[in-house]
Amino acid sequence: RRPSGRGLEHARRPAGAPLGVSARLRGRMGGGGGGSAEPLLDAGKRPSIGQLAWNFAVLGSTAFGGPPVHLGMFQKRFVDEMQWLPSSRYTELLAMANCLPGPSSTQVAFAIGISQHGVVGGLVAGFMFLIPGAIIMTVLGFCSHSMKDEIAEPASPANAVASAASAVGVALVFIAVAGLVKKNVEGPKLAMICFGSAAACLVISPPPPWMNPALIFLGGAITAISPVPQKGGSEDVVANDNHGLSATAGAFVFLLYFVVAAWTIYDAAVDHGWMIPFLTAGMFVWGGGPVVLPMLMTVLTPTWIHTTIFLTGIALAEMMPGPVFNISCFLGVQLSLANGFFWPAGTCVCWLALMGPGVTLTFGAMPLWGKLRNFEVYKRALPGLNAAAVGLLVSTIFVVYGALEARSPFPAGSRAVALCAYAAISSAHPGSTGTADVSVPAVVLIACVAGFVWSWAR
Repeated sequence: RRPSGRGLEHARRPAGAPLGVSARLRGRMGGGGGGSAEPLLDAGKRPSIGQLAWNFAVLGSTAFGGPPVHLGMFQKRFVDEMQWLPSSRYTELLAMANCLPGPSSTQVAFAIGISQHGVVGGLVAGFMFLIPGAIIMTVLGFCSHSMKDEIAEPASPANAVASAASAVGVALVFIAVAGLVKKNVEGPKLAMICFGSAAACLVISPPPPWMNPALIFLGGAITAISPVPQKGGSEDVVANDNHGLSATAGAFVFLLYFVVAAWTIYDAAVDHGWMIPFLTAGMFVWGGGPVVLPMLMTVLTPTWIHTTIFLTGIALAEMMPGPVFNISCFLGVQLSLANGFFWPAGTCVCWLALMGPGVTLTFGAMPLWGKLRNFEVYKRALPGLNAAAVGLLVSTIFVVYGALEARSPFPAGSRAVALCAYAAISSAHPGSTGTADVSVPAVVLIACVAGFVWSWAR
């Protein structure tokens, strides 16, 4: 049964009381230093595998707008509403994902599943988040020629609906980032790390692949050398956490990664086919879609695929729910059909080659990242790591809003949709004065209907 944030009792563990003194106290542990109570889901109340599958399938079908929106929806659904994990743990997973190559929001989805039910939970949560968008992009791979002209038409219903859904995504980014800043950035030092990281991402655009992990490590180094006051209860936050694999298995995953990386470098030098670029991008590219897509486009066009088709795929991937890395399904279909390859196999190879390395490293990183908690240096570095990770999201506010303004056929209407969505969702956000339980998918649906009506009225 999903725990209700309003129904849980607010309590603090008395001084000197042992951990696990009661399920009720563990359910609402409070932070030190006057911080607000931070929820921790008791091990006996963890979501079932079925609940994991359902919730991530819903998000995989409705999470429009790219990684910032996905992460905002994860924050609202799993941290604020369902209380599957506390905010500090969530930002820790976010920092870990940003230090790995691959799609960060997808890696966080796998990590959340691992934290609840180990390896099986990670596989269920991650693939249920990925599969809806992958199926849609595969179907659109067959339909791209008939759809691309309409998508490119500014006043078309398809573009109007996509713009309306993106406006809701912008509102979700604002809500999520504001909440993360409030919970994880306290004091001038953490503010400097957070907003300094955001400013660096905005000034250096597009950022080089090494920039995100470098900013996170720099933030951690600052607080490791010059510690900041930490909230109490950090041991409680991870008391019931699950890391999936053992530390030894995690180390083996990274060893395997380096072996495959060496083979990939060799094969890329001698194999100039259309499959190896997907594995190369999945193995070595940090920074997500904004970095991966230009790299793939440089290698694949115009030799293997027409530039217009590739650009159409980017537009469709940005419109669809789930990670933009699902463009590998769209491209896999196109490349397979063009080269006489069995398209289901070609599509799966391209998808797994681009997604697989980053996802596999997530399973290896979870136990190793957890081991770091035993070191005092890491405990001092953690506030800086989290503040820098939040700073990376702060910079995305300007990116997603700029993208909405550039793509919308009616910018003023898109702004209005974003404001209305912000009001509707934030009014029901835990801790606010709202009483209604507003569903994000319902808001997306209403916005899409409004966009379609607007295009029809035009």
